[in-house]
Order: sequence, then C-alpha cells, then structure tokens
Amino acid sequence: MEIAVLDLGSTTFHLQHIRADAAGRFSTTLDTKRTPLLGARVFASGTLDRQGWVESLDAVEQLLGASRTCRFDHLVVVATSAIRSAENGLLLVREIERRHDVQVRILDPLEEARLAYLGQTTSPVVGGRRVVAVDLGGGSVEVALGEGVRCLHALSLPIGAVRMRALQDGGLFGREAALTLALRVRERLVPALEAVRNMRPELVTFGSGSARAARALLMRSGPLPGKVGPIDISAWRCRLDEHLGLSSAELVGLGVDPARADSVLASATIMAQILDLLRVTQACVLDKGLRDGIALQVYRELGAGQHSGRRTGSSRSAAPRSSSLQH
Repeated sequence: MEIAVLDLGSTTFHLQHIRADAAGRFSTTLDTKRTPLLGARVFASGTLDRQGWVESLDAVEQLLGASRTCRFDHLVVVATSAIRSAENGLLLVREIERRHDVQVRILDPLEEARLAYLGQTTSPVVGGRRVVAVDLGGGSVEVALGEGVRCLHALSLPIGAVRMRALQDGGLFGREAALTLALRVRERLVPALEAVRNMRPELVTFGSGSARAARALLMRSGPLPGKVGPIDISAWRCRLDEHLGLSSAELVGLGVDPARADSVLASATIMAQILDLLRVTQACVLDKGLRDGIALQVYRELGAGQHSGRRTGSSRSAAPRSSSLQH
C-alpha cells in the first residue's frame, strides 16, 4: 500500500509518499516540498494576501503534479495552523478542492497533536516507552503523551516559532528578543506542561521540520551533527546563546534553509523552554512526525494489505473517507 500525504503547513507545503509492505514496514518513496511561507503572512495580518494565495496554489499544483507521476493507493491532504488561522483559509481550501478534485482536511489542533504523536512512535528510538512527543510548527506547538501507540494526553498551543516572530517588530533575533519570547511562551507553557510532567514521561522527542532545522544548526559542530539525534539542554543553551544576533544571511551561510532563517533561533528558544519546564536534561529530535502518523492511521483504518487497485493520479476517490483521521 502506498499512501501519499500532502501537509499544507505554516512554513512548507510538504509531500511524502509512504509505502507499507506486507509486513507492515514503512518506507518513504517520495519526499518533496515547496515553501510558500504561509505563516509569515497570516500571523502578521490575520489573512492570506493575494501573493500568498497565488504562491500557495502554485505550490499545491507542483506537488500534486509530482505525486501524479508516482503510483499511490490513497491520497490525504491536510492543512494546519496557518490555514486554520487565516480569515480566508477555508476559501483557499475550497479552491484547492475545486481545482484538483481532492478533499482537504483542516486538522483540529488536538487531532494534529495525536497524529504527530502517532507518527513519532514509529521511530525505533521511542520503543514503546512513555514519551512526550512535541510537534513544533510555525504556528502552533502540539504536545502529546502516551505509551506505544496509545495517546493518553494531548494539547495544542498557538506559540509556534513563525507566529511568535510575527509578534516581534522584526530585526535580528538577539538576546533581548530571545528573553521576550521565552517569557511569552512560558506564560502559556507553565500550566499546560505541569500535567504532562506529572505523568512522568521517560523520553521527550521533537518531530518537526522546525526542530530538525534547529538541531542541524546548533549541533553542526558537535559529536553527533545533523537534523536528528539526541540533544543535551546545557549544550543546547550554550550553542543557542552563541548564535543569537546572527542575521538571516549569516544563518543561511551556516546551512539553514532560507525559509527557516528568520524563525530557527525562535524554534530553538521554544524547545529550550519546553525542556526546562518538563525538567529534563535530554531529548531527541526524530525524523518522524505528522505525515507518518497520518499514513499509519490510514493504514490501520483500511486494514493491513486490504486496499483497492492502484491509482496513478490525485482524485477525490483517492482521498480517505470523511471519517478518516478522527480517532
């Protein structure tokens, strides 16, 4: 079974084809994205402007075109925080559906948290332990705790890195901006994370593009560089402090994707606050997340190995039935 997942996020529109074999093992066969930077527009004004509208539609056109060149059984298109927040977000969704004859699900925040949790549990790092899975996006932060594939507690807060940067007056992200951001997110995180901390998690994981970009930047000169892997809160804080005040051009020069250059230090700051409030010194950034959770949910709903004939294009019939992803 091959499941195509298109995630319309706040920073990127990301397409991933995930194949499940007869033994239930998952592998990625296509991974591509576009960067319309929806959140930077929406979180500042509350609406999507004409340029953002056109760029979003162009990005969807390109990604669904790439998907049509591959074989898949089921297509799922979801939208998250930026489209949820935009006054004209639903209109954009309806236009995408009209143009491409697909169904687009605007994910409920708690549903997004549970699906991101489910995706992170597919990593061998988790191994069935009681885990706090954090999905740090551009518009929101989803936190879910569970054991194995059972999600026991989930929450969502509108404190994503791009959204929080939009509240600042632009400029470099220096020490003053980092302190202001830390205080703002702590106001929202303290009560929300107390219940999570009291459930005594064994492991904290991050599974989003924002978290992977932050790790790649801060850990690039460490013993285990790269987008995924362990992080230590002391080293994290030291390296974050060293990078505060760098311009977007300087960050790009250090390997940061230009689309994330304005928000990557904000992402790292939010991650540090989450770890501090959970009172843990270690965590892990994973290469699994929301899209993996969606694919696993579809696979479980349809039944291992039970699927219709293969499809070669995107159509409404290729999307999950309307009740999909709700549980």
